[in-house]
Amino acid sequence: MKKFIFSLFSVFLFFISCGGKGGGDSSATLLLLLAAGSGAASNDSSSASEPCMETTERTVAANNGPILNYYGAGKSVYYSNPQSFSVGPTKPNAIFYVEQTHSYTTSGDFRPVHYYFYNSSGSSFINREVTLGGQFGTSMLGYGSNSSYYLGSSSPYVSFGLANTWYLDLNGPVNSSFRIKQTVGCKAMTEDERWFNTSNNSNSTNGLSHSWPRRKKMNVNIIFLNNSYATKSLEAIQTALDRFKTLYLQNTVNVELVFSLKTSSDTEFNAISDISSEDTSLSGGLLRLYTSTASLQDPKALNIYIASEATGEGSLLGMAGGIPGLPGFTGTRASAMIVFVEPHRSTGAAGSSLSSADLVILGNTMAHEAGHFLGLFHTSESAGSSSNSGLNYTRDPLIETPYCSTSRASFLVNDGYIAPQECLGTGITNASGYNMMFWASDGVTNQNQITGEQGWVIRRNPLAY
Repeated sequence: MKKFIFSLFSVFLFFISCGGKGGGDSSATLLLLLAAGSGAASNDSSSASEPCMETTERTVAANNGPILNYYGAGKSVYYSNPQSFSVGPTKPNAIFYVEQTHSYTTSGDFRPVHYYFYNSSGSSFINREVTLGGQFGTSMLGYGSNSSYYLGSSSPYVSFGLANTWYLDLNGPVNSSFRIKQTVGCKAMTEDERWFNTSNNSNSTNGLSHSWPRRKKMNVNIIFLNNSYATKSLEAIQTALDRFKTLYLQNTVNVELVFSLKTSSDTEFNAISDISSEDTSLSGGLLRLYTSTASLQDPKALNIYIASEATGEGSLLGMAGGIPGLPGFTGTRASAMIVFVEPHRSTGAAGSSLSSADLVILGNTMAHEAGHFLGLFHTSESAGSSSNSGLNYTRDPLIETPYCSTSRASFLVNDGYIAPQECLGTGITNASGYNMMFWASDGVTNQNQITGEQGWVIRRNPLAY
Protein backbone atom coordinates (compact mmCIF):
# COMPACT_ATOMS: atom_id res chain seq x y z
CA MET A 1 0.00 0.00 0.00
CA LYS A 2 1.51 3.27 -1.10
CA LYS A 3 1.20 6.09 1.40
CA PHE A 4 -0.15 9.41 0.18
CA ILE A 5 -0.22 12.88 1.71
CA PHE A 6 -2.66 15.69 1.04
CA SER A 7 -1.64 19.03 2.54
CA LEU A 8 -3.19 22.43 3.18
CA PHE A 9 0.21 23.89 4.10
CA SER A 10 3.33 22.58 5.77
CA VAL A 11 1.91 22.97 9.26
CA PHE A 12 -1.04 20.70 8.43
CA LEU A 13 -0.53 17.33 6.75
CA PHE A 14 -3.50 15.11 5.96
CA PHE A 15 -3.19 11.40 5.21
CA ILE A 16 -5.51 9.06 3.37
CA SER A 17 -5.76 5.50 1.95
CA CYS A 18 -5.30 4.40 -1.60
CA GLY A 19 -8.01 1.91 -2.38
CA GLY A 20 -8.08 0.73 -5.97
CA LYS A 21 -4.30 1.22 -6.34
CA GLY A 22 -3.05 -2.08 -5.08
CA GLY A 23 -5.85 -2.94 -2.67
CA GLY A 24 -5.83 -2.26 1.02
CA ASP A 25 -8.47 -1.89 3.68
CA SER A 26 -9.51 0.51 6.39
CA SER A 27 -6.59 -0.54 8.57
CA ALA A 28 -4.09 0.93 6.12
CA THR A 29 -2.65 4.41 6.47
CA LEU A 30 -5.34 6.61 4.98
CA LEU A 31 -4.91 8.45 1.68
CA LEU A 32 -6.60 11.81 1.21
CA LEU A 33 -8.14 11.22 -2.19
CA LEU A 34 -11.75 12.03 -2.74
CA ALA A 35 -14.05 9.64 -4.59
CA ALA A 36 -16.82 11.67 -6.12
CA GLY A 37 -20.18 10.67 -7.50
CA SER A 38 -22.92 12.17 -9.58
CA GLY A 39 -25.41 14.77 -8.43
CA ALA A 40 -28.49 16.30 -9.96
CA ALA A 41 -27.99 19.63 -11.68
CA SER A 42 -30.56 22.36 -11.24
CA ASN A 43 -31.70 25.08 -13.62
CA ASP A 44 -31.48 28.82 -14.26
CA SER A 45 -27.84 29.74 -14.81
CA SER A 46 -26.83 33.11 -13.43
CA SER A 47 -26.91 35.98 -15.92
CA ALA A 48 -23.93 37.74 -14.29
CA SER A 49 -20.79 37.78 -16.42
CA GLU A 50 -18.15 37.84 -13.67
CA PRO A 51 -17.69 37.91 -9.89
CA CYS A 52 -18.32 41.13 -7.96
CA MET A 53 -15.52 41.96 -5.51
CA GLU A 54 -14.39 44.99 -3.56
CA THR A 55 -10.64 44.70 -2.96
CA THR A 56 -8.43 46.88 -0.79
CA GLU A 57 -4.83 46.64 0.39
CA ARG A 58 -2.91 48.77 2.84
CA THR A 59 -0.05 48.91 5.33
CA VAL A 60 -1.10 48.92 8.98
CA ALA A 61 1.18 49.86 11.88
CA ALA A 62 1.75 47.48 14.79
CA ASN A 63 1.53 50.46 17.13
CA ASN A 64 0.16 48.75 20.25
CA GLY A 65 1.91 46.57 22.78
CA PRO A 66 3.99 44.79 23.62
CA ILE A 67 1.94 42.28 25.58
CA LEU A 68 4.60 40.31 27.39
CA ASN A 69 4.92 36.51 27.31
CA TYR A 70 2.08 36.18 24.78
CA TYR A 71 3.78 33.47 22.70
CA GLY A 72 5.58 32.06 25.74
CA ALA A 73 8.14 33.27 28.25
CA GLY A 74 9.90 36.35 26.92
CA LYS A 75 7.91 36.30 23.66
CA SER A 76 5.79 39.42 23.19
CA VAL A 77 3.02 40.30 20.75
CA TYR A 78 2.35 43.65 19.05
CA TYR A 79 -0.97 44.59 17.47
CA SER A 80 -2.66 47.15 15.25
CA ASN A 81 -5.54 49.52 15.78
CA PRO A 82 -8.94 48.03 14.84
CA GLN A 83 -9.72 47.88 11.11
CA SER A 84 -13.40 48.16 10.12
CA PHE A 85 -15.35 46.24 7.45
CA SER A 86 -18.97 45.35 6.72
CA VAL A 87 -20.85 42.18 5.82
CA GLY A 88 -24.54 41.61 5.23
CA PRO A 89 -27.10 40.85 2.52
CA THR A 90 -25.29 42.86 -0.18
CA LYS A 91 -21.79 41.95 1.05
CA PRO A 92 -22.08 38.29 2.00
CA ASN A 93 -18.43 37.48 2.68
CA ALA A 94 -15.21 39.19 3.72
CA ILE A 95 -11.82 37.48 3.29
CA PHE A 96 -8.54 38.75 4.74
CA TYR A 97 -4.87 38.10 4.08
CA VAL A 98 -2.14 39.52 6.33
CA GLU A 99 1.66 39.40 6.18
CA GLN A 100 4.35 40.52 8.61
CA THR A 101 8.05 39.87 8.03
CA HIS A 102 9.84 38.26 10.97
CA SER A 103 12.15 35.34 11.70
CA TYR A 104 10.03 33.34 14.16
CA THR A 105 8.90 30.64 11.75
CA THR A 106 10.68 27.51 12.97
CA SER A 107 9.13 24.67 14.94
CA GLY A 108 11.37 25.58 17.88
CA ASP A 109 10.12 29.17 17.96
CA PHE A 110 6.90 29.57 15.99
CA ARG A 111 5.05 32.86 16.47
CA PRO A 112 2.33 33.19 13.82
CA VAL A 113 0.55 36.36 12.78
CA HIS A 114 -3.18 36.19 13.51
CA TYR A 115 -6.40 38.14 13.96
CA TYR A 116 -8.85 39.18 16.66
CA PHE A 117 -12.36 40.20 15.62
CA TYR A 118 -14.72 42.63 17.38
CA ASN A 119 -18.35 43.68 17.08
CA SER A 120 -19.50 47.30 17.32
CA SER A 121 -19.71 46.99 21.12
CA GLY A 122 -16.07 45.98 21.37
CA SER A 123 -16.63 42.33 22.27
CA SER A 124 -13.76 40.29 20.86
CA PHE A 125 -13.45 36.74 19.56
CA ILE A 126 -10.96 34.47 17.86
CA ASN A 127 -12.30 33.23 14.52
CA ARG A 128 -12.14 29.66 13.18
CA GLU A 129 -9.15 30.00 10.84
CA VAL A 130 -6.17 27.65 10.93
CA THR A 131 -2.52 28.73 11.03
CA LEU A 132 -0.98 28.76 7.55
CA GLY A 133 2.49 30.05 8.35
CA GLY A 134 4.43 32.24 10.73
CA GLN A 135 4.53 35.27 8.44
CA PHE A 136 1.09 35.15 6.85
CA GLY A 137 -2.48 34.03 7.43
CA THR A 138 -6.02 34.25 6.08
CA SER A 139 -9.43 34.57 7.67
CA MET A 140 -13.07 34.86 6.65
CA LEU A 141 -16.29 36.20 8.16
CA GLY A 142 -18.10 34.04 8.56
CA TYR A 143 -17.27 30.38 8.29
CA GLY A 144 -20.77 28.99 8.90
CA SER A 145 -24.41 29.97 9.21
CA ASN A 146 -24.52 29.63 13.02
CA SER A 147 -21.54 31.30 14.68
CA SER A 148 -22.72 30.30 18.16
CA TYR A 149 -22.04 26.71 17.12
CA TYR A 150 -18.45 27.18 16.00
CA LEU A 151 -17.39 30.14 18.18
CA GLY A 152 -19.38 29.46 21.34
CA SER A 153 -22.45 31.13 22.77
CA SER A 154 -20.39 33.79 24.58
CA SER A 155 -18.99 35.20 21.31
CA PRO A 156 -20.78 37.91 19.32
CA TYR A 157 -23.26 36.45 16.83
CA VAL A 158 -22.31 36.84 13.16
CA SER A 159 -25.46 37.61 11.16
CA PHE A 160 -25.82 37.89 7.38
CA GLY A 161 -29.51 38.77 7.26
CA LEU A 162 -28.77 42.38 8.22
CA ALA A 163 -25.82 44.64 7.44
CA ASN A 164 -23.30 44.98 10.27
CA THR A 165 -19.97 46.71 10.79
CA TRP A 166 -17.20 44.60 12.28
CA TYR A 167 -13.59 45.21 13.26
CA LEU A 168 -10.38 43.21 13.37
CA ASP A 169 -6.90 43.86 14.65
CA LEU A 170 -3.68 42.27 13.44
CA ASN A 171 -1.25 40.56 15.79
CA GLY A 172 2.39 39.59 15.33
CA PRO A 173 5.69 39.02 17.16
CA VAL A 174 7.50 42.22 16.05
CA ASN A 175 6.55 45.90 15.97
CA SER A 176 6.99 46.29 12.22
CA SER A 177 4.01 47.07 9.99
CA PHE A 178 1.50 44.54 8.69
CA ARG A 179 0.39 44.32 5.07
CA ILE A 180 -3.27 43.43 4.70
CA LYS A 181 -5.31 42.58 1.62
CA GLN A 182 -9.09 42.39 1.87
CA THR A 183 -11.70 41.02 -0.53
CA VAL A 184 -15.40 41.60 0.12
CA GLY A 185 -17.99 39.95 -2.11
CA CYS A 186 -20.49 42.45 -3.52
CA LYS A 187 -22.93 40.12 -5.27
CA ALA A 188 -26.06 40.37 -3.13
CA MET A 189 -27.34 37.16 -1.63
CA THR A 190 -30.51 35.68 -3.01
CA GLU A 191 -33.40 35.61 -0.55
CA ASP A 192 -32.96 31.89 0.08
CA GLU A 193 -29.26 32.45 0.84
CA ARG A 194 -30.03 35.41 3.10
CA TRP A 195 -32.54 33.53 5.22
CA PHE A 196 -30.97 30.08 4.93
CA ASN A 197 -31.95 27.65 7.69
CA THR A 198 -29.97 24.51 8.34
CA SER A 199 -31.53 21.09 8.60
CA ASN A 200 -31.75 19.89 12.19
CA ASN A 201 -32.25 16.16 11.77
CA SER A 202 -30.01 14.05 13.98
CA ASN A 203 -28.99 11.61 11.30
CA SER A 204 -26.42 11.09 8.59
CA THR A 205 -28.59 12.58 5.84
CA ASN A 206 -28.71 15.97 7.53
CA GLY A 207 -28.52 18.77 4.96
CA LEU A 208 -28.58 16.54 1.89
CA SER A 209 -32.13 17.36 0.78
CA HIS A 210 -31.51 21.08 0.37
CA SER A 211 -31.87 22.46 -3.15
CA TRP A 212 -30.58 25.87 -4.19
CA PRO A 213 -33.03 27.06 -6.89
CA ARG A 214 -30.74 29.52 -8.64
CA ARG A 215 -27.59 28.35 -10.35
CA LYS A 216 -24.43 30.36 -9.89
CA LYS A 217 -21.14 30.20 -11.77
CA MET A 218 -17.49 30.13 -10.80
CA ASN A 219 -14.41 30.54 -12.99
CA VAL A 220 -11.58 28.01 -12.76
CA ASN A 221 -8.19 28.89 -14.25
CA ILE A 222 -6.20 25.72 -15.02
CA ILE A 223 -2.45 26.45 -15.18
CA PHE A 224 -0.20 23.76 -16.65
CA LEU A 225 3.41 24.09 -15.53
CA ASN A 226 6.31 22.99 -17.72
CA ASN A 227 6.84 19.21 -17.60
CA SER A 228 3.48 18.73 -15.88
CA TYR A 229 1.50 16.72 -18.44
CA ALA A 230 1.93 15.07 -21.82
CA THR A 231 -0.62 17.34 -23.51
CA LYS A 232 -1.33 20.68 -21.88
CA SER A 233 -4.95 21.23 -22.81
CA LEU A 234 -8.33 21.14 -21.10
CA GLU A 235 -9.37 18.32 -23.42
CA ALA A 236 -6.47 16.18 -22.19
CA ILE A 237 -7.83 16.22 -18.63
CA GLN A 238 -11.54 16.48 -19.53
CA THR A 239 -12.46 13.45 -17.42
CA ALA A 240 -11.00 15.16 -14.34
CA LEU A 241 -12.77 18.43 -15.10
CA ASP A 242 -16.08 16.63 -15.66
CA ARG A 243 -15.82 14.96 -12.24
CA PHE A 244 -14.99 18.28 -10.59
CA LYS A 245 -17.89 19.96 -12.36
CA THR A 246 -20.38 17.22 -11.47
CA LEU A 247 -19.76 17.61 -7.76
CA TYR A 248 -20.39 21.34 -7.78
CA LEU A 249 -23.54 21.02 -9.91
CA GLN A 250 -25.34 19.04 -7.21
CA ASN A 251 -28.55 20.64 -5.94
CA THR A 252 -26.94 21.33 -2.56
CA VAL A 253 -24.36 23.56 -4.27
CA ASN A 254 -25.68 24.36 -7.78
CA VAL A 255 -22.57 26.17 -8.99
CA GLU A 256 -21.46 25.74 -12.61
CA LEU A 257 -17.71 25.75 -13.16
CA VAL A 258 -16.33 27.65 -16.18
CA PHE A 259 -12.82 26.54 -17.14
CA SER A 260 -10.01 28.47 -18.82
CA LEU A 261 -6.41 27.53 -19.62
CA LYS A 262 -2.91 28.96 -19.24
CA THR A 263 0.47 27.27 -19.68
CA SER A 264 4.01 27.99 -18.55
CA SER A 265 7.33 27.01 -20.13
CA ASP A 266 9.42 28.06 -17.12
CA THR A 267 11.75 25.16 -16.30
CA GLU A 268 12.27 26.37 -12.73
CA PHE A 269 9.04 24.62 -11.76
CA ASN A 270 9.52 21.34 -13.64
CA ALA A 271 9.15 19.88 -10.16
CA ILE A 272 8.30 21.79 -7.00
CA SER A 273 11.49 21.77 -4.95
CA ASP A 274 10.01 22.73 -1.58
CA ILE A 275 6.50 22.87 -0.10
CA SER A 276 7.16 24.09 3.44
CA SER A 277 9.49 27.10 3.35
CA GLU A 278 8.01 30.57 3.70
CA ASP A 279 10.99 31.96 1.74
CA THR A 280 9.51 33.26 -1.52
CA SER A 281 12.99 33.54 -3.09
CA LEU A 282 13.70 29.81 -2.82
CA SER A 283 14.18 28.51 -6.37
CA GLY A 284 11.44 26.08 -7.38
CA GLY A 285 9.60 26.49 -4.08
CA LEU A 286 5.81 26.42 -3.90
CA LEU A 287 5.42 29.88 -2.41
CA ARG A 288 7.89 31.26 -4.95
CA LEU A 289 5.62 29.76 -7.63
CA TYR A 290 2.55 31.49 -6.22
CA THR A 291 4.28 34.84 -5.75
CA SER A 292 6.44 34.99 -8.90
CA THR A 293 3.91 33.85 -11.52
CA ALA A 294 1.12 36.34 -10.88
CA SER A 295 0.74 36.89 -14.63
CA LEU A 296 -0.58 33.32 -14.96
CA GLN A 297 -3.24 33.86 -12.31
CA ASP A 298 -6.74 35.30 -12.63
CA PRO A 299 -7.94 37.37 -9.65
CA LYS A 300 -11.54 36.38 -10.40
CA ALA A 301 -11.03 32.61 -10.66
CA LEU A 302 -9.91 29.59 -8.73
CA ASN A 303 -6.27 29.27 -9.82
CA ILE A 304 -5.24 25.61 -9.99
CA TYR A 305 -1.65 24.79 -10.94
CA ILE A 306 -1.01 21.39 -12.53
CA ALA A 307 2.50 20.19 -11.63
CA SER A 308 4.38 16.96 -12.18
CA GLU A 309 5.35 16.30 -8.55
CA ALA A 310 7.00 17.76 -5.48
CA THR A 311 10.63 16.73 -5.01
CA GLY A 312 10.98 14.32 -2.12
CA GLU A 313 7.20 14.29 -1.64
CA GLY A 314 6.20 11.56 -4.06
CA SER A 315 2.95 10.87 -2.26
CA LEU A 316 1.72 14.47 -2.10
CA LEU A 317 -1.48 14.89 -4.12
CA GLY A 318 -2.18 18.59 -3.73
CA MET A 319 -2.27 21.65 -1.52
CA ALA A 320 -4.70 24.54 -1.04
CA GLY A 321 -3.50 28.07 -0.47
CA GLY A 322 -5.57 28.36 2.69
CA ILE A 323 -8.94 27.94 4.37
CA PRO A 324 -9.89 30.22 2.81
CA GLY A 325 -7.58 31.14 -0.02
CA LEU A 326 -7.49 34.76 -1.15
CA PRO A 327 -9.57 35.68 -4.23
CA GLY A 328 -9.38 39.07 -5.89
CA PHE A 329 -5.58 39.28 -5.83
CA THR A 330 -2.74 37.56 -7.65
CA GLY A 331 0.80 36.83 -6.54
CA THR A 332 0.20 36.26 -2.82
CA ARG A 333 1.11 33.17 -0.84
CA ALA A 334 -2.60 32.29 -0.66
CA SER A 335 -3.67 33.08 -4.24
CA ALA A 336 -3.75 29.56 -5.65
CA MET A 337 -3.79 25.81 -5.15
CA ILE A 338 -1.80 23.02 -6.75
CA VAL A 339 -2.32 19.37 -7.70
CA PHE A 340 0.46 16.93 -8.55
CA VAL A 341 0.01 14.53 -11.47
CA GLU A 342 2.41 11.68 -10.77
CA PRO A 343 1.08 10.68 -7.32
CA HIS A 344 -2.29 10.07 -9.01
CA ARG A 345 -0.79 7.58 -11.47
CA SER A 346 -1.65 3.87 -11.14
CA THR A 347 -0.57 2.82 -14.66
CA GLY A 348 1.67 4.08 -17.45
CA ALA A 349 5.10 5.64 -17.57
CA ALA A 350 5.91 8.86 -15.77
CA GLY A 351 5.12 11.81 -17.99
CA SER A 352 2.49 9.98 -20.03
CA SER A 353 -1.22 10.73 -19.96
CA LEU A 354 -3.19 9.48 -16.97
CA SER A 355 -5.76 6.75 -17.38
CA SER A 356 -9.44 7.65 -17.21
CA ALA A 357 -9.69 6.19 -13.71
CA ASP A 358 -6.70 8.21 -12.52
CA LEU A 359 -8.14 11.38 -14.05
CA VAL A 360 -11.29 10.85 -12.00
CA ILE A 361 -9.13 10.78 -8.88
CA LEU A 362 -7.39 13.95 -10.07
CA GLY A 363 -10.79 15.61 -10.44
CA ASN A 364 -11.73 14.54 -6.94
CA THR A 365 -8.57 16.12 -5.59
CA MET A 366 -9.35 19.36 -7.42
CA ALA A 367 -12.87 19.44 -5.98
CA HIS A 368 -11.72 18.79 -2.42
CA GLU A 369 -8.88 21.31 -2.50
CA ALA A 370 -11.13 23.91 -4.12
CA GLY A 371 -13.52 23.33 -1.22
CA HIS A 372 -10.72 24.28 1.18
CA PHE A 373 -9.85 27.39 -0.85
CA LEU A 374 -13.51 28.45 -0.77
CA GLY A 375 -13.76 28.04 3.01
CA LEU A 376 -14.63 24.39 3.72
CA PHE A 377 -12.88 22.27 6.34
CA HIS A 378 -12.66 18.50 6.73
CA THR A 379 -15.85 17.12 8.25
CA SER A 380 -13.62 15.42 10.85
CA GLU A 381 -9.86 15.30 11.21
CA SER A 382 -7.83 12.11 11.11
CA ALA A 383 -8.30 10.99 14.72
CA GLY A 384 -12.02 11.75 14.71
CA SER A 385 -14.00 14.58 16.26
CA SER A 386 -14.75 15.50 19.84
CA SER A 387 -18.17 16.77 20.89
CA ASN A 388 -16.82 19.97 22.45
CA SER A 389 -18.79 23.08 21.50
CA GLY A 390 -17.30 26.42 20.47
CA LEU A 391 -13.86 26.52 18.85
CA ASN A 392 -13.33 22.88 17.95
CA TYR A 393 -10.53 22.13 15.50
CA THR A 394 -11.40 18.43 15.24
CA ARG A 395 -14.39 19.04 12.94
CA ASP A 396 -15.77 21.62 10.57
CA PRO A 397 -17.57 24.77 11.80
CA LEU A 398 -20.89 23.92 10.14
CA ILE A 399 -23.74 22.90 12.42
CA GLU A 400 -25.41 20.89 9.66
CA THR A 401 -22.49 18.55 8.88
CA PRO A 402 -22.54 15.05 10.38
CA TYR A 403 -19.19 14.16 11.89
CA CYS A 404 -17.33 11.05 12.98
CA SER A 405 -16.37 10.85 16.65
CA THR A 406 -13.04 9.72 18.07
CA SER A 407 -14.63 6.48 19.27
CA ARG A 408 -15.03 5.37 15.64
CA ALA A 409 -11.23 5.27 15.20
CA SER A 410 -11.35 1.82 16.79
CA PHE A 411 -14.69 0.70 15.35
CA LEU A 412 -13.21 -1.63 12.71
CA VAL A 413 -9.48 -1.36 13.27
CA ASN A 414 -7.86 0.13 16.37
CA ASP A 415 -5.28 2.25 14.54
CA GLY A 416 -6.10 5.72 15.86
CA TYR A 417 -7.51 6.95 12.53
CA ILE A 418 -11.07 7.18 11.27
CA ALA A 419 -11.59 5.55 7.87
CA PRO A 420 -14.58 6.08 5.57
CA GLN A 421 -15.95 2.61 6.32
CA GLU A 422 -15.86 3.44 10.04
CA CYS A 423 -17.95 6.57 9.47
CA LEU A 424 -20.98 5.27 7.54
CA GLY A 425 -23.39 5.18 10.47
CA THR A 426 -26.90 6.60 10.38
CA GLY A 427 -26.47 9.09 13.23
CA ILE A 428 -24.99 12.57 13.28
CA THR A 429 -21.82 11.59 15.21
CA ASN A 430 -20.83 8.36 13.43
CA ALA A 431 -21.14 9.50 9.82
CA SER A 432 -19.70 11.80 7.09
CA GLY A 433 -17.66 9.07 5.37
CA TYR A 434 -19.65 9.80 2.20
CA ASN A 435 -18.94 13.55 2.33
CA MET A 436 -16.69 15.22 -0.25
CA MET A 437 -14.78 16.95 2.56
CA PHE A 438 -14.13 13.81 4.61
CA TRP A 439 -10.42 13.72 5.34
CA ALA A 440 -9.81 10.35 3.69
CA SER A 441 -10.88 8.02 0.91
CA ASP A 442 -10.53 4.27 0.58
CA GLY A 443 -11.18 4.27 -3.18
CA VAL A 444 -14.42 2.35 -2.60
CA THR A 445 -16.71 4.62 -0.59
CA ASN A 446 -18.58 7.04 -2.85
CA GLN A 447 -17.80 10.41 -1.28
CA ASN A 448 -20.10 12.58 -3.36
CA GLN A 449 -22.19 14.19 -0.62
CA ILE A 450 -22.19 17.93 0.04
CA THR A 451 -24.66 19.45 2.49
CA GLY A 452 -26.75 22.54 1.84
CA GLU A 453 -24.69 24.51 4.35
CA GLN A 454 -21.44 23.48 2.68
CA GLY A 455 -23.04 24.70 -0.54
CA TRP A 456 -24.03 27.93 1.22
CA VAL A 457 -20.36 28.57 2.07
CA ILE A 458 -19.29 27.93 -1.54
CA ARG A 459 -22.07 30.14 -2.94
CA ARG A 460 -21.18 33.04 -0.60
CA ASN A 461 -17.54 33.12 -1.66
CA PRO A 462 -16.68 36.26 -3.65
CA LEU A 463 -15.71 34.03 -6.61
CA ALA A 464 -19.33 32.84 -7.07
CA TYR A 465 -21.50 34.90 -9.40
